[in-house]
Amino acid sequence: AQPNRINVLCGVGILSTPYAIKQGGWLGLVILVVFALLAWYTGVLLRRCLDSKEGLQTYPDIGHAAFGTTGRIAISIILYVELYACCIEYLILESDNLSKLFPNVHLSIGGLTINSHVFFAILTTLVVMPTTWLRDLTCLSYISAGGVVASILVVICLCWIGVVDHVGFENKGTALNLPGIPIAIGLYGYCYSGHGVFPNIYSSLKNRNQFPSILFTCIGFSTILFTAAAVMGYKMFGEATESQFTLNLPENLVVSKIAVWATVANPITKYPWLVNYFS
Repeated sequence: AQPNRINVLCGVGILSTPYAIKQGGWLGLVILVVFALLAWYTGVLLRRCLDSKEGLQTYPDIGHAAFGTTGRIAISIILYVELYACCIEYLILESDNLSKLFPNVHLSIGGLTINSHVFFAILTTLVVMPTTWLRDLTCLSYISAGGVVASILVVICLCWIGVVDHVGFENKGTALNLPGIPIAIGLYGYCYSGHGVFPNIYSSLKNRNQFPSILFTCIGFSTILFTAAAVMGYKMFGEATESQFTLNLPENLVVSKIAVWATVANPITKYPWLVNYFS
């Protein structure tokens, strides 16, 4: 389903795009467009690799076909470490956001006291665990739709605060900041880090010939969201832009709380796809 593909591509990287403009300048947005084109083209190349030989379904399969057992082992290690790190990163993100909303939450068991960060990391793990048992892509599409809605909602909240709540879009910024370009490259590149589950998406298609056009549509839609969040966020907060623009949102506004909760919901919708790849 289309929500699955958009959800994989459009994730928490959207929160850091205004900060990427702060680091690299306005011309750094060219990097975002370049990464979008590279993501699409390498996805097309991946399809050719999977179709080149019968039975190829995953990256380790491609590694085995190209370099034998050594290739399978090397690519498996790199891929699974990356996916595992993403799962841990999402837990940390959830813990940070929830502990900011509820800083005084803690749990005491005997002589052991668990602070809010650890408590919410454990709670998030328990919440997402049932979603990782799903293998039906139809069920996963409903969860993915929630992730897409959450990403769109975050951008809408950002726009609402700028227009309706009169934060304004007054900051101009710089055209190019060369010292910050390496950071901008890393942030923009992270926005298109969904390649790990592309084989799963490709194998789920009924008509696989549509993969290039579907991929182009999903990447294009995600890029529009990334660009909108980047431009509005930086125009609103300028050099005061934090690493996640949700940290800049006025705490007294209801819309700000909606944006933070949408940010909390977003990573949860990614877990089923990430864990599904391990099985």
